[in-house]
Amino acid sequence: MSSNLEYRKERIPKSRKLIIESCEYALAKHRMIGLFEADVTDARTKINRYKEQMGVSISFTGWIASCVAKSVGEHKQVHALKIGRYFMVFENVNINILVETTIEGQPYPINYILKSANDKTVIEINQEIRDVQKKREQDYTEAKENRRIKYLLSAPKFLRSLLFWRKVRKNPIFIAEKMGTVAVTSIGQFAKSGGWAIPLGMHALNIAVGGISERPGYVDDKIEKREYLSLTVTFDHDVVDGAPATRFVSRLVQLLEEGHGLPTK
Repeated sequence: MSSNLEYRKERIPKSRKLIIESCEYALAKHRMIGLFEADVTDARTKINRYKEQMGVSISFTGWIASCVAKSVGEHKQVHALKIGRYFMVFENVNINILVETTIEGQPYPINYILKSANDKTVIEINQEIRDVQKKREQDYTEAKENRRIKYLLSAPKFLRSLLFWRKVRKNPIFIAEKMGTVAVTSIGQFAKSGGWAIPLGMHALNIAVGGISERPGYVDDKIEKREYLSLTVTFDHDVVDGAPATRFVSRLVQLLEEGHGLPTK
């Protein structure tokens, strides 16, 4: 009896090596996971109004990163690293985000580090993201960092462990500069309604921005249609406990709901 099942065989890209190995590293961490919502109706109104008046679009992810940076700056333990017998607590908040650009005519996500994001305004962060998006294709494909990654992917796994992953685990300066101390991942642009994603990241603090759902909500004593953003936050339980983690999230939700840093006109 013959089978009608069909499939094709594809070689696994070398780039998947770092992803697979990063997942192995991330799974070794002790995670706390929280699912939250924030009413972003007023914030989205401000963003849309600014675009209409100024002709400039504010990155929604960039604004969220600004709120995250502000909250982390006030609760620094949430992005600390545990290295050996010590906590490495950073003053500056370096946020790893994905910025979509175009390479070979196709949308392509670039890992980008917003350095010292807690010292920047929403407009400064937005301009930084727009500048990254405007970079030419060869700026990425010929970048020294990308050439180094190509060599790294061609090396045996034990060499990557020695030359790269050891730095990721042990070198706080390398981590902050090259990886960031916080990761913000957004899937909201792909979601048609609310929904949460559970990030599997290496960072002490990972935030996944989910979809936006519309439903009734109270404004003073009235019920209105409101927009609620789904957020997933994961913490490294080795460096932070539930109470300070909750205070961080409460502050983050407050900043999001009040439209922190957004121009009023």
